[in-house]
Amino acid sequence: MKPITPPVELFVQVNPGLIEACRREAIALGFERVEPQPGGVRLWGDPLHANLSLSIAERILMPIARFTAARWSQLERGARAVRWADFGGVGAFKISARKSRLHHTQGIEARLRAIIPEGEAVAWVRLERDHCTISLDTSGAPLHRRGWRLENGPAPLRETIAAGILSLSGWRPEFSLHDPMCGSGTLLIEAAQRAEGQPPGAMRAFDCMPWPGLKPGDYPLPLLGEGVITGGDRAGASVRVAQRNAAAAEVEIQITRQEAQDARPTTPFGYLITNPPYQRRAGGAEEAFDALDALTRGPFARWSAAILSPHPELSARLKRPILQRYPLKNGGLSVDLLLL
Repeated sequence: MKPITPPVELFVQVNPGLIEACRREAIALGFERVEPQPGGVRLWGDPLHANLSLSIAERILMPIARFTAARWSQLERGARAVRWADFGGVGAFKISARKSRLHHTQGIEARLRAIIPEGEAVAWVRLERDHCTISLDTSGAPLHRRGWRLENGPAPLRETIAAGILSLSGWRPEFSLHDPMCGSGTLLIEAAQRAEGQPPGAMRAFDCMPWPGLKPGDYPLPLLGEGVITGGDRAGASVRVAQRNAAAAEVEIQITRQEAQDARPTTPFGYLITNPPYQRRAGGAEEAFDALDALTRGPFARWSAAILSPHPELSARLKRPILQRYPLKNGGLSVDLLLL
């Protein structure tokens, strides 16, 4: 296999609403030629560095071929031009076709399988208006699977979305953070790992790791902080899950069983960030938002706040002025991240 020589072109798949946050993170981490694209961010860099360090990314693809494919002969010719042995062959295909003359995905896969040697890689094939792009999956399992989560609470927040919320909120590791409705602890663990300089992907493997030319372990995060990270939840079972997940993630966080209205700030200024129960996530949505209103206008009045909300009716229960509103997706549900 021919060694990969970074920087190479990469496409970072990102959840809706978090593309700009991912773009800013990629620039801060030193990636080159970073630009937003529909569905994600295009950049140049090391695939292993990207998988290890980009906390908001869902998956990272490496384009290896682009060509016109309006006819079967053009598709076959374009596929034959790739040095597939450099990547060990392909074992699975993810194919999409839109507004192209070649639109039968099963037929496209059959033609490609007849040409491409079998191996371990996953190829993403996209035909758009008779233009074909073939990319290799560098990630493997979705990147929100960090490797530390042992258990889930009710409706857990995806890790990549939690990382995006932290970014959009403006929180940085030098500031304190409190989540009064922490559930299984995702927001807290994402923050604590960042504060301790742990790359988000440090506890898992990626499909690109066996590829020659890539060197694992060379990309620690430079961010360290002195803020106090704490959390609580009224459900004892959720607190125990969060504590076990934090231990698996090798971070130290003070997580206690506590009614939200009893929470108190640990420092004069910080960030209250939470994904409260709402609608189908769990019961007691109105009560939860009333408690958050009391906190953000009471003991946490000097703190910034970032709260996920699925409905204007629930958002209206927060009387502190909304400074910014970001539309996001959480488990397929449209929600707003409200910054107070």
